Amino acid sequence: MSRPAKLLGLLFAGAALACAGAPTHSPTYGARKAMAEELVHSADWPRAFSVVDGLYREDPTDVEVLSLRGSIYREQHLLKEAEADFDEALRRNPKAAFAHSGLALVLELEGRGEEALDHHRRAAELDPKNAGYLNNLGFSLFAHGQAREAVPVFREALRLDPANPRLRNNLGFAYAKTGDFAQAAENFELAGAPAEAKNNLGYAYQAARNFAQAFDLYVEALRLDPGLSRARQNLIQVANRLGRPLPPDLAQEPRS
Repeated sequence: MSRPAKLLGLLFAGAALACAGAPTHSPTYGARKAMAEELVHSADWPRAFSVVDGLYREDPTDVEVLSLRGSIYREQHLLKEAEADFDEALRRNPKAAFAHSGLALVLELEGRGEEALDHHRRAAELDPKNAGYLNNLGFSLFAHGQAREAVPVFREALRLDPANPRLRNNLGFAYAKTGDFAQAAENFELAGAPAEAKNNLGYAYQAARNFAQAFDLYVEALRLDPGLSRARQNLIQVANRLGRPLPPDLAQEPRS
């Protein structure tokens, strides 16, 4: 099924943090750290850890390196180790927005939603021009039953990154959760292909337990794009729930 897009990974502002009394770094330290960030962003975890581990051995006080290692631990489901690294990063620099964001993602995975929300808020406060942090805050609000509060957060994120379909879809789902399906439909349409928009709106209606409306929207989505597998799966699920057959023209999957 389609659903609100998940939280974004750790996002760095791109500026190095200078600390008084920090160790002297080797000439390659900055380039290796930039490489480590790229490897983390591309989810190449083994290579990322190898580079980050070398950086940490050279300077265990570097807040960015601690946060990078925390991100790697998080993605390997070593949540306690990840939390410890982000905690240490924030002990060293309580205003490191990326560390607040990274810790928030760990806390979400640990089921500590209220604590996570506090750190998402802090990251967005410290770096208000970072659309990723705003998306994460909006998503956390949405996931914890505060869709109405999530709407202006997603709107602000879109103001900073207006072409981002993930943000547009998340805003659509937040509007739908508040009962404003007209705004939801408008945002889904702005996010991408018409068939995807119909499928997303169908899923929003399905989440609201309006199965008949969801059925009709999934049918529209498939007629626009017969190969859209998510819409077909959603339609079959809703059809079974309603005890309705699929329309004859959609009864068979198209041949690839």
